[in-house]
Amino acid sequence: MNRVILPVCFFVLFIVFSLVFYVSTTQKQQQINQLQIAQIEKQIALDLPLLDLSNELLKHSGNKAALQHYIQTVNAQIQGTGIQVVAIEPKHEFNLSLKTHEFIRKLNSNNNVVFIVLSLKQPYFTNDVMAIYILLFVISALLIYMIKQAAIYQGDKKLVTGQELNTLESKPLILVINLKSKTLSSSYYPDQHVALANKPLCFYLALVEFCTNNPEIKLNQNKNVPEELLEFANKYFYRLVELGHTVRKRPNFNNSLEKTLSEIRAALDDVLNDCPEQKELYYPPKAFGEGSRSRMHSYGLINVSQGNIEIIGK
Repeated sequence: MNRVILPVCFFVLFIVFSLVFYVSTTQKQQQINQLQIAQIEKQIALDLPLLDLSNELLKHSGNKAALQHYIQTVNAQIQGTGIQVVAIEPKHEFNLSLKTHEFIRKLNSNNNVVFIVLSLKQPYFTNDVMAIYILLFVISALLIYMIKQAAIYQGDKKLVTGQELNTLESKPLILVINLKSKTLSSSYYPDQHVALANKPLCFYLALVEFCTNNPEIKLNQNKNVPEELLEFANKYFYRLVELGHTVRKRPNFNNSLEKTLSEIRAALDDVLNDCPEQKELYYPPKAFGEGSRSRMHSYGLINVSQGNIEIIGK
């Protein structure tokens, strides 16, 4: 597929660049030509009283040789512009048939109307223009090459990322709880540590131990926390004190239970962000619905025994 798409993209890119260059240079050249033609007309208009033109009213035939010499002088001055003066003739003598690239400008004198025949010939494909088209060709080729290399790099990156994810998924996840640093992390991303405050950290460790010992028990937020669970939470709190963490007083684990659970869930969201399928093992379930349905809800870790938790500093 790339063998067809890349050449087509290159061709389209080169055509677009060429059209932009052609339109811009053509418009610019037209502006220059109009300015030069206006200057030529102005010069001839100023010199018109000095030209020995024929005059039908005065029966004067004029000086053709002097007029031709003047035209040659003007053409010598504008040489290289692509514009030439072909003829300067009074209206009553004008009978020329215009050739390709020729056009007429009219000047009004005191007692006569004079026509100026001009020729505009400018070859477009000059050496400079051809050099620019070659440069556009090279730029188009380079851009296509860079796009191709970027696509290859992105493909390789996705392949490597997919292989890394497959490698991670093939290994069992270990949730690491560090009492010394009061952080949560995982074996998938050991350098990613999420800090947790004293109260939610102690309560979560107590919840893990309590639910491991009592997998069938229901824990409802509308009821007081079981005494055994509170004992586990206090045990971990005193362990934090032993580890040297600054603690003013032991928290009441019965108060603000919803806030404590929310802080635990937020920390686990950060740790298990790339492996959501592991959440059901370590995540305190949220309540859904209101009234009777919320009273039936349990925040216990019913699948925690199937997970793998490592506690550092226990």
